[in-house]
Amino acid sequence: MRSIRQCWRTPASIFFIFGLAGCATLPPEAAAPVASQAPPVFELSGRIAVKYKDQSSSGSLRWQHRPDRDNITILSPLGQTVTQITRDADGVTLIDQAHKVHRAANAEILTQDMLGWRLPLSGLSYWVVGQPVPSLPYHADRNAQQYPTQLMQDGWRVNYSAWQTVDGQGLPRKMTLQRDGLEIRLVMDQWILKAAPQ
Repeated sequence: MRSIRQCWRTPASIFFIFGLAGCATLPPEAAAPVASQAPPVFELSGRIAVKYKDQSSSGSLRWQHRPDRDNITILSPLGQTVTQITRDADGVTLIDQAHKVHRAANAEILTQDMLGWRLPLSGLSYWVVGQPVPSLPYHADRNAQQYPTQLMQDGWRVNYSAWQTVDGQGLPRKMTLQRDGLEIRLVMDQWILKAAPQ
């Protein structure tokens, strides 16, 4: 039986199939970027492409985020569920294609062991909405509309190449994360912002 890493490996050409590279676009100036605070409660669907060393893979992504819980599903280009990642008060669990459950203290360790690359979930919940983790030092380059074009934090370089307006807020449309030879590209096709739970 193939490992979960092998099941998600695809030819390198697929890495570019979604047109992840392209001209940057900006929403209207009236749409302010998300303020520096706890990330909003959100649901997003989009696409993910990962390149690490001589391997590359791509697929689609569904993510539900709230302060106390994350649910992430990664699917293959054919729509098959490759892995499901859940973060809660007990840690992080990953369910593979064989429905086997794996557990670890954080997503970075778990995805490194099971997928062969690190998903920086704790930082990504902030970066994906265009803001730095408040508790960590960072450097950000911004454009004239005050949208970050590049964010450097916790050893990661995050580049934003396109933005979109959702409910009057500016949110990333395309972004790339890079660290130690790993490149993760994300395209957010749909955002749903929700009120924080009381």
